[in-house]
Amino acid sequence: MDKRNITSSIFFILLAAFVLLNSLSMGIGSFSNPQPGFLLFTTSLLLMATCVMLFAANFYHRNTEINLAGLWTNLNWHKNIIVLFSLIVYTTAVPIIGYISATFALMAVLFGLGEMKTWTIIVSSLLAVFLSYGLFQYLLKIPLPRSVWAF
Repeated sequence: MDKRNITSSIFFILLAAFVLLNSLSMGIGSFSNPQPGFLLFTTSLLLMATCVMLFAANFYHRNTEINLAGLWTNLNWHKNIIVLFSLIVYTTAVPIIGYISATFALMAVLFGLGEMKTWTIIVSSLLAVFLSYGLFQYLLKIPLPRSVWAF
């Protein structure tokens, strides 16, 4: 049993309950007609559910010991730094080269960190880009940044 997980799950269950009650006072509406408290209500329910699962899992496995020194061994810090750097470059590149090009490059870097084959990286990146573009541009009608060259 890890007391930190139990303590944090109780804290976040209480926080989620507070947000849930306040969202009810704002009105939640329905899926077809959401009110201002709808997003707060659904996210607080999700937070509460995951914290209850964390609490139950840690309460059920009482004899499991966690070695803090063991948590830091065999970490690939270089991958974390590459991801952070890639996200910073992505946020600056999207307005310049556009959503499609920048997102393709980001996804290629992220999939490449997973040590996939080259053709799998390219296909997966293209699939992720065009599915997300279709979702935002056509289904949700949210315009995405175009490049300075307007393509």
